[in-house]
Amino acid sequence: GQLQATEAGTPQGGIISPTLANVTLNGLERELIEHLGAKLGIVKAKKLKVNVVRYADDFVITGNSQEVLESEIRPWVEAFLAYRGLQLSEEKTRVVHIDDGFDFLGWNFRKYSGKLLIKPSRKNVKTFYRKVAETISGNK
Repeated sequence: GQLQATEAGTPQGGIISPTLANVTLNGLERELIEHLGAKLGIVKAKKLKVNVVRYADDFVITGNSQEVLESEIRPWVEAFLAYRGLQLSEEKTRVVHIDDGFDFLGWNFRKYSGKLLIKPSRKNVKTFYRKVAETISGNK
């Protein structure tokens, strides 16, 4: 019941936060493909199979080579974000092979013996089980 004024920034989890992220990251996919096409040529860029999946301020960039992701894509993304006053989070940013898997938006993406499986992340499963246990314990 008390008003606590926000002095700066946007509240995390607020309705405007994803909107601002979408506006700021607008053009990431298009400009990345244009950059690769200009630097490597259109045919070579298509062979790299670079794709961007974005949801609000979360994104995943896939490619067929870990070296290209680390040497070409990551520096370009860092420059793209720096121009907009942002930077990649070191704790959240990883370059991994799909066989090792990664979490994105509460889901785990990983290839097992060449087959892609998408499952709820361990963190989400643990949270779900904890809530169920609390509900059961609270209603004995």
